[in-house]
Amino acid sequence: MKINELRVEALRRLIGNMKAKEFADKHDLDASYISQLLNGHRPMGEKAAKTLEQKIGLAVGTLVMPPLSIDAPIQADLHPGPEFTRPFRRATIRGTAQLGPNGYWEALEATDGWIDVPTADPGAYSLRVKGESMAPAIRNGWVVWCEPNHSLIPGEYVMVRRVNGECMVKELLYENHEEVSLMAVNDGYGRLTIPRSEIEQIHYVGGIVPPSKIKY
Repeated sequence: MKINELRVEALRRLIGNMKAKEFADKHDLDASYISQLLNGHRPMGEKAAKTLEQKIGLAVGTLVMPPLSIDAPIQADLHPGPEFTRPFRRATIRGTAQLGPNGYWEALEATDGWIDVPTADPGAYSLRVKGESMAPAIRNGWVVWCEPNHSLIPGEYVMVRRVNGECMVKELLYENHEEVSLMAVNDGYGRLTIPRSEIEQIHYVGGIVPPSKIKY
């Protein structure tokens, strides 16, 4: 059995009879990320294994170097802690993004207000969009909120800003050190692959909310 398979099997035994989402919520993990690991859609490298060990509270090496036998017991060092409640944070609206052709944002207009979002990311922020080029996924006047410190999840939305100033919200297909592959949020523009050297920043999109959620 390969090391990645051993790590996934060790994680599976830790989860036991719990559902992936229940396990993820208990340890403040991303449920879709845990599901992708269990389903083999994402490899569990050494860095990912170490991160999970720290967040779950496992003894060092439990996931990085699991037992070669799947029947060997998992040596966990779990300690009960305070019940976790996901906090709501104020995500200030940085501006109104004018949606242009091909799903790009042409400019940002000054605005005010904020939305309260369920995130632990202290850097969370939001943008209000103007225009219909991303409808029906993102409608005119709705607000997109981003988490710059959240890990990127394939199959979910990201906000990308290129070095030439173009900004966009796309579905992340995959990303590596060389390139980022994206899919339009509607059927109008298709797939786009951008070299890493052309990307200034890429942030996880935590959600899209209607204008009724805006506070002043």
